[in-house]
Amino acid sequence: MKTVLFVCTGNTCRSPMAEGYLKSKGIKGLTVLSRGISADGSAVSENSLLAMKEAGIDISAHKSTQLTYEDTDLASVILCMSSSHADLLEALGVDKLKIHILGVPDPYGSGLDTYRTSRDEIFAAIDELIADGVI
Repeated sequence: MKTVLFVCTGNTCRSPMAEGYLKSKGIKGLTVLSRGISADGSAVSENSLLAMKEAGIDISAHKSTQLTYEDTDLASVILCMSSSHADLLEALGVDKLKIHILGVPDPYGSGLDTYRTSRDEIFAAIDELIADGVI
């Protein structure tokens, strides 16, 4: 069993979209999680919800979850939305060979078009990692 962990800041925008998309792929033997380095139990952002709904994926049940050391230990692959997330994990001693950077800017507080762009970037990055055998 392989576990993929997506990491962003608040776990309300980018990582829930990534989690929802990868789960929608239905890859057998794959567990998919998302966490935030500053999560507080909030619901997914409205624009993330709308952008994913347009793609036919429902992430409305998502609640932000704080990243823990156990999450990083459990993960086979950690996909960070930005280099700052990866830098933090490496500074905390997480195996850098497990960490990959998607490089998707934070859309928080932006309009729906920005969230659509983030969604499309996330989808493309995940598809590439699947094609490359990382996922």
